[in-house]
Amino acid sequence: MALFRRCGLAALISLLPAVLAAQASDLPSIERQLKVWAAEMLDHPSLEVKKQRNREFSRLLIETLKRPESYTYPFDSLTTISRLSPEDRSFRIFTWQIVDQQHPEQYYGQQSHYYFGVVQRRYVENGQTEYLVIPLVEMPEIPAGAENMVFDNNRWLGGLYYPPRYHTHIPRYSLKYFDPKQIGAGGKVKKVRQDFYLLMGWNGLDQRSNLKFVDVLSFDPKDKTRVIFGANVFYFDPVIPKFRALFRYSEYAPFTLNYAYVKAGLTGKQQMIVYDHLASPKGAGRAPLEEIFEMGPDGSYDALRYERGPGEFTWVRNIGLAEKYNSKLSQKDLEARREAEQRKLREAGIVPPPIRE
Repeated sequence: MALFRRCGLAALISLLPAVLAAQASDLPSIERQLKVWAAEMLDHPSLEVKKQRNREFSRLLIETLKRPESYTYPFDSLTTISRLSPEDRSFRIFTWQIVDQQHPEQYYGQQSHYYFGVVQRRYVENGQTEYLVIPLVEMPEIPAGAENMVFDNNRWLGGLYYPPRYHTHIPRYSLKYFDPKQIGAGGKVKKVRQDFYLLMGWNGLDQRSNLKFVDVLSFDPKDKTRVIFGANVFYFDPVIPKFRALFRYSEYAPFTLNYAYVKAGLTGKQQMIVYDHLASPKGAGRAPLEEIFEMGPDGSYDALRYERGPGEFTWVRNIGLAEKYNSKLSQKDLEARREAEQRKLREAGIVPPPIRE
């Protein structure tokens, strides 16, 4: 498994032939071929075929994205591939997955998810525009303490990024983070303000639990080909920040993480990143690991609120949704909510678990 992860998109660069047929093809024709391969690498019953289609898809996509005219081409028909960009159009990020369903006939059959991605970046220097294609290489495993680490395109958390609600593009925030290279008076690490792009993603960890996360993306100012993920701007603790927000929950729990309007003042509203508060089922004698696998919503909501002045995201517990502006989510509507979640997962190229009563 680890070998397959490590021989991902980084190795594909060395496999690119000098001249591909794609260079002489028009973009609509290339898109039609990519669509065929994308469907097969997601749905074909054979893992070997999926891997082969992924190699073909990746080679063609990478070579195509190097062409300047591809930068504004939407690739709309690739509905199983996540395609997101910020409002300033400075980059695009594509993510997709391969699912190894080892025992599809079993409800608890083992499955593994492998994630792939590329960043297409428009880089301008000295009046010259360059189009860079940067592969994202998934780590073999998500390390312990990942919420407190900085990663880059060569050590990528892995996942499918999904569109933020109420936003047509990836949001950009001005945030302050502790930079260990900036030492102030008394030897204290200083905070530096910088613009970051916010990403929300999903990772199907295993057959029993999933992961959703909020992360931030930036680019290394000294290396135009390095994409940086994470910054110490998420305050679940008043003093010690995290580099990203990670939420692990049961495979069969309808956990939501997205923007929503929250009550503010007597009649106002404020947009925040809202998510279900996770809790383990009550019961004596349950092991801690089992509790993690069974974590699910308890009916309340928490949020991450952007604080413009301090330049950070702070945790807000037990918020009230502004129902006038959001769709009401109640126990009565749970079935419709689950079906909507599954539809969104399928549209993002994710194989959702079956709905259980």
